[in-house]
Amino acid sequence: MLHAKTAVADGRWARVGSTNLNITSWLGNWELDAVIEDEPFARQMEEMYLQDLSNATEIVLTETRRGHARRLSRTRRPGPVKSHGSAGRVAAGAVRVGNAIGAAFTNRRTLEPVEARLAVLGGIVLLALALIFAFVPGLLVYPVVVILVWMAVALLYRGYRLHLERTRT
Repeated sequence: MLHAKTAVADGRWARVGSTNLNITSWLGNWELDAVIEDEPFARQMEEMYLQDLSNATEIVLTETRRGHARRLSRTRRPGPVKSHGSAGRVAAGAVRVGNAIGAAFTNRRTLEPVEARLAVLGGIVLLALALIFAFVPGLLVYPVVVILVWMAVALLYRGYRLHLERTRT
């Protein structure tokens, strides 16, 4: 299993590091990348990638196996459900931001430099929203309506899909 975070661009720019391409890694995690502008190094990285690719095995599930894998994944989860999708990562990032802002309000622990940056960014966003809503209060209604409709449609869709799965088995 290879879990490298690398990139090569134009055969001369290369990046190797730990940063994932998501908001959590950019704002909330301590990540480190090395960026190298060197054609021989970039060429070597491209060759390593192609070699890794030639030794890789693609796993393709048939439609029948996908259904079997879904049933197994549902029956084998002894603990809390873990989210592996982008929505789960967004939620984890939101929780991290909320924890940092909560720690800034309660002063129960020392904020790390990254969390301090999140607290300042959160303060700026909240101040901007307060000013906008103070001068145009009608704008507050539209996002709430959109969020409620989105949640309702998501719940209805999920309930419908679960109902279909139950009637098939």
